[in-house]
Formats: sequence, structure tokens, C-alpha cells
Amino acid sequence: VVTKTREGGYALKANNPAYAEMPVTESMRTLARFKAIVDPLEFAVGNFFFREKIPELFGHQFNPGNWHSGHVVLNEGKIHVLLVTIRKQGKAEDRRYVDHWIDERTFHWQSQNQTGPNDNRGRSIIEHEKQGTAIHLFVRETKLSKGKAAPFQYCGPVRYVKHSGSKPMSVIFDVPEMGEKQ
Repeated sequence: VVTKTREGGYALKANNPAYAEMPVTESMRTLARFKAIVDPLEFAVGNFFFREKIPELFGHQFNPGNWHSGHVVLNEGKIHVLLVTIRKQGKAEDRRYVDHWIDERTFHWQSQNQTGPNDNRGRSIIEHEKQGTAIHLFVRETKLSKGKAAPFQYCGPVRYVKHSGSKPMSVIFDVPEMGEKQ
């Protein structure tokens, strides 16, 4: 533990009383023990991002053709990014997917109309953990905010819990990072 001395300097104080305090000097260097690899995305949970900035979080560049859909697949299918707008006013009836928070760490997501539990995209969601795939959730309440595109809040990686229906299929996700942020 580093403590401040009466003279205004600093001293290292050991937890073991058998060791005397040691004055801190300019010649001392800090050493650290490696404990774990930290994913930079962990620091982004709870923050807001405009659609154009989200690809950078995954080491990609923005491409309107990919990133204007609500389900983006990256890195040969190993990363899925879900971009969800809760209130879908102005959307065609067949694109008003039912997406909503069930509680602070459970999210109901509805797939696009062509996705079912028996096709490749549906299986990749249901079996994402078994396949080593990460699914990341970004949510915004409305499409616009003050007349401009609203940013999405990054909710973190999600875990599949269960599904029902087909084309579209409804999926329940556990969103552990958001539960910790509440």
C-alpha cells in the first residue's frame, strides 16, 4: 500500500508488520502481474453509438448495404450484431418486428421474416454458444431523435434462452451485462 508521509513524500507499507516502510523514490518502477485479457467491448456496454460507428467496435468499416439491416453477420459468421429499434412507427406492417425488454436483463427479439429455427441463420442464433458465435445487442427506442438518426445503446453480448415461432421467430435473450449496469 502506498501512503503519504508527514514530509509530503510517499512510502510503501507492507501488509506484513515484519517489514518496515520503504520510501518511494524516482528510481522505483511499477510492475504488474498479468491476470486476464480484457475485451475492449466490455468498456463500451451502456454507451451510445451511431450506426456508422458500430462497425469500428468490431474492427470493420461502415458499409451501408450491410449496416442498414437489423442483423449483421461478421467474421465468417462468428459475430452477429443485432441493431434493434423498439418503436417502429412508419415501418411497413411486415417489418414491425416485436422487440422489447422483458426485464432489465431479458430481451425479446423477433427475427426477420425469412428466418426460421431450421434454417442456417436461425440455427446460428439458437446454437450460437455451441458454434462459438458471439451475438451483440444494440438497442434504441426510436429511429429519430431531434430530427436526426438516434444512436443505439450497446447492451453487450447476449445468450440465447429460448425461441418460438418461425419466419419470423421470436427469441428470448439473456443480457447479463445490462443487468450488471442497472
